[in-house]
Amino acid sequence: MKAVILSGGSGQRLAPLTNTTTKQLLPVANKPTLFHILDLIKEETPIKSVCVVVSEEYGHKVKEELINSEHSKYFQFDFVFQDQPLGLAHAVQITSMHMNDDPFLMFLGDILINKGDLKKACEQFVKSKPETLVLLKEIEDPRAYGIAEVQNGRVTKLIEKPQDPKSNLCLAGIYFFQPSIFYAIANIKPSYRNELEITDAIDFLIQQGKTVEHYIIKSWWYDIGTPENMLKGNKALLDIISNSINSKINDSVKIKGKVIIEENVTIEDSEVIGPVIIAKNSVIKHCKIGPYVSIGKNIFMENVTIENSIVRDQTKLINPPPSITDSVLGKNVEVRFSKMNPQELNGIRKIKVKYVIGDDTKCISL
Repeated sequence: MKAVILSGGSGQRLAPLTNTTTKQLLPVANKPTLFHILDLIKEETPIKSVCVVVSEEYGHKVKEELINSEHSKYFQFDFVFQDQPLGLAHAVQITSMHMNDDPFLMFLGDILINKGDLKKACEQFVKSKPETLVLLKEIEDPRAYGIAEVQNGRVTKLIEKPQDPKSNLCLAGIYFFQPSIFYAIANIKPSYRNELEITDAIDFLIQQGKTVEHYIIKSWWYDIGTPENMLKGNKALLDIISNSINSKINDSVKIKGKVIIEENVTIEDSEVIGPVIIAKNSVIKHCKIGPYVSIGKNIFMENVTIENSIVRDQTKLINPPPSITDSVLGKNVEVRFSKMNPQELNGIRKIKVKYVIGDDTKCISL
């Protein structure tokens, strides 16, 4: 069995974060979503061959990141460039020469799920040998997704973004396919969006009388396509971290809950309320951090109160007067204010602000 991971797409809902990188490389709990997916595939499937479909704009960056990662020691990677966003089925179609008539897992590169579900779905696919197995998730409002209608344990119909859905089972962006999916794709036409829809290809198999099974995800599932969902995924991943402190922490620091503090981190006169991750070579002074904060490498933070946020590498936060919450800050960002006296600061700290700031942005008020 092999895998296809789709790592293209413009990520418009994540702008300005995606103005300088693809959404699959944006870190959640200090690791790109794409790397979380590869960790899961390694742990829960027998797959060692992965074909990554990338865009023309950021494909070379994705390729570089993967080849230089620890994952290249375990997986054999192939890369296919999709020059235009012509649909998920088109992205699968252009990988056909790399699949060699093997069954394969297709995984959208911006999906996060908890451990356990992929393993159970893979075992079902191997045991039952359906033409396709789709992973589904029950959600409150499925209109923004493809949905599946199910009867007697089999998928009977797939509909892309229905306005009046007859089911609350959304397609989770994870599929197991037999090679017959390529024949199905060759027999469908572009949708009204001028895209080859994977739902149409699977529906073709259903109409041909082929068996399409489903697996319903029991735990959490997030489509990391918005800053809000990035933070939900970050929270879910931080909830399952194990405590690990690899820097010397002085007596002026209060730590509550589970934290990961990497090497060469300096923390002074601060409070850290887990779950929190602080990556290596970061400096934290006079701060209150957490819960649910992921801090990247080489960060400098002074006089900051922050919760439920993601701060990427090489960012500086100095004296922001309001508390920061529900925020995602890009790489090499600087937010700097002049220092306020304690009386002024106490009142303003009760105010909470949300930031979504792209890479290399400076916000300075002195």
